[in-house]
Amino acid sequence: MSVSGKTEEPVTSTSTSPPCLIITTIGGRYLAFEAEHSQGVLTSQDWEFLHPPVVKGVLYPVVDLAVRLNLGGARQWDETEGVLLANGKCRGCVRVQKVHGILEACRSQVLPLPAQFRGPERGWYRGMILFDHSVALVLNTAWVLEEQLEGEARTESQGTESVVALQGTMQSKNQAC
Repeated sequence: MSVSGKTEEPVTSTSTSPPCLIITTIGGRYLAFEAEHSQGVLTSQDWEFLHPPVVKGVLYPVVDLAVRLNLGGARQWDETEGVLLANGKCRGCVRVQKVHGILEACRSQVLPLPAQFRGPERGWYRGMILFDHSVALVLNTAWVLEEQLEGEARTESQGTESVVALQGTMQSKNQAC
């Protein structure tokens, strides 16, 4: 399995370096990932759609962001690629329809979310950027990988919480945002 365009070291940013964003399409919408959290990109030939990829001995659980964002299911797409993400101990492989590339932007180009974003979605996105005569929403990596973090917590507590209780916790967290 090959990982496209990345070395073993993740991209790191400093406060003076411009943000780099990986621009993708999911469910017909442009979404951007912060490149500093990217561990690589997998093509559809690099991994099986139904199985979490293992890259250099590290398991990346599959994150179906299309379902979480209610953009349809990834199973409908002819081709999929995977963006490998890491944030602390959390890792995930996000299924995307297409990776358009890396965009280096000035900080002033990453715009705040408009007032229409009032609810829990304010925690899902970090901002937005103009791309290809449209807008790409910049995803919050911590939110994208949140299920893996909660999965670890469930494992540590030996799975005593029911799915219903967990959903209630998620709704409470979303309302608090």
